Amino acid sequence: MLDSIFLQTLINGLLLGALYALIAMGLTLIFGVMRIINLAHGEFTILGAYATYWTCVILGINPMLSLVVSVPLGALLGLIVYFALTRRIVYAPELTSLLVFFGLSMILQNIMLLLWKADIRGLPTTYPSIVLGGITIIGDRLIAAITALIVSLILLLFLKYSYLGRAIRAVVQDFEAAPLVGINVHVIYALSMCIGLALTSAGGSLLALTTPFTPYVSGVYTLYSFLVVVLGGLGNPIGSLLGGLIVGVAISFTATYWLAGISPTVAFVLLVLILLFKPEGIFSRRR
Repeated sequence: MLDSIFLQTLINGLLLGALYALIAMGLTLIFGVMRIINLAHGEFTILGAYATYWTCVILGINPMLSLVVSVPLGALLGLIVYFALTRRIVYAPELTSLLVFFGLSMILQNIMLLLWKADIRGLPTTYPSIVLGGITIIGDRLIAAITALIVSLILLLFLKYSYLGRAIRAVVQDFEAAPLVGINVHVIYALSMCIGLALTSAGGSLLALTTPFTPYVSGVYTLYSFLVVVLGGLGNPIGSLLGGLIVGVAISFTATYWLAGISPTVAFVLLVLILLFKPEGIFSRRR
């Protein structure tokens, strides 16, 4: 029979994993469409967290309502980043995008430190916890995980059934042939950047609901996101959802049965092992 500590750790990991999956979906969508390696992904996540934090502090509203602010803000950032940077390097070698977005991550992190210092920010508990037997389900984490799963499902349905979603998938399959059927590839690129950073910002907002943050933790979420998308297969949103749940459970068990502070190291080791032995990802779909 499973003990309560094991079940508690498993539930915590699944709730955490749903959130990681949403954060990583923005990264995998951008890479899948444009082959852009966004090393500033963690910084965009933390910007979403700050958007929720300051919206709640200034307006005194429920953190979930802050999504109305953070998601359009993420989409706007996506539009700016696309026309200022990505459009110029979208056909360049992947190393170019890696270096450009590494520089952008440094700029964004220092802007956040300049504006808001390195103080740890966090929101007070909003939703009550649920106790079932010896298991405690933290209300804020449960609401964040359910919202993350709903947003992820909406993205998957959008990609599968909408005209724009099918156009995005057509560009992913063959960006040279897509214009032959009337698809404007650069519009799809811009749209994908907007959706990708809107998802990332939404993930950051939900992160603020569950976990304290500073600008310095942005690199950790970049690492976790890369682990999720490599595990699930680069450019595969469904794989990212499953990969997020696996990574969340792995990090939860590491924190419970080993050390919480060593979780990023474990994530890095897993990333290296996957790249060595299964570089296409466990749930990959060959392009």
